[in-house]
Amino acid sequence: MELGARKQKIVAAVVDAYIRTGEPVGSKLLAEMLEHTVSSATIRNDMADLAAAGYLAQPHTSAGRVPTAAAFRLYVDGLRCSLAEEDGRAIEDELSSVSGDPERLLGRASELLADATGMAAAVATPDRKEVRIRRVELLSTGAQSAAVLLMTDNGALRSRVCRLELGCEPEELQHLAERLNAEFGGKPLSEIGVAPVQALFGESGLRFLPILTAFLELVQETAAAEVRLSGQLNLLQHPDIPMERARSLLTFLSHRELLAGMLTAHAGGLRVVLGSESPRRELEGSSIIVTRYGADNSGGTLCLIGPMRMDYAQVIPRLQHVAHTVSMLLNKGGF
Repeated sequence: MELGARKQKIVAAVVDAYIRTGEPVGSKLLAEMLEHTVSSATIRNDMADLAAAGYLAQPHTSAGRVPTAAAFRLYVDGLRCSLAEEDGRAIEDELSSVSGDPERLLGRASELLADATGMAAAVATPDRKEVRIRRVELLSTGAQSAAVLLMTDNGALRSRVCRLELGCEPEELQHLAERLNAEFGGKPLSEIGVAPVQALFGESGLRFLPILTAFLELVQETAAAEVRLSGQLNLLQHPDIPMERARSLLTFLSHRELLAGMLTAHAGGLRVVLGSESPRRELEGSSIIVTRYGADNSGGTLCLIGPMRMDYAQVIPRLQHVAHTVSMLLNKGGF
């Protein structure tokens, strides 16, 4: 059913009122919201048509109407909103204070969104399989232990300490690091696995197996997308999210690899996923707002998860401005 301008306004007004109050909306309130440009009788007739078309539902016989997922979709698709200048400046000031550290910047962006919106917020780093190794260092940390340091060309630094039952002299560690750098330096993480390492060292690698294992684990960790999550407990505060659904949501969010897979699959731009549009059963009845950050919006992903009855006009521009600011600061810092 294609809606005319008047019915579209009625749908938007119902959604606006329902977002504010959480209560069914009647024709009298709609007439006031539309400044009595449409009579209550016409509004009632249009509401009946909209209910028949699947845009409105009537929870009780004598009650007003509530918007369905279809109404929220129509509302969100037609939304035009912007962020107040003072709110934009506050976001920029807050994130600029941690701009020198990409990990702290992304973590603070997630916290800022969760605190400001009362939703759960997540930030996912991009899949980094094509990131290249800059350098590997091996340092003695004791008679029977060594630290493996992995540096990549995107500025990431990871380390792991491993135990060496047979011990290892500093000269041996230096020689081993030189071989790793000569073979894998400058190569993308996607090309480094068990087979190339075995081919390089053969049986002689058994003596250094703890070090080589730690090296491979660091490669895998660095290549995988990471998710930083904030505000999960906010989901327990929303009356629109029953406790059983909240538990299901929290269980899903605890599986970071599932969330990372969903977020990294996002192609780009802003997307609002409503209820059953979600590919995950646990997210039905909720809304997910996703956007990208980074160079040309091709970097990582920022998202908000909350009830379908959220203030999209406030939430969407805030998410977009955080993503824009994170992109700007990452680019400015050369990350």
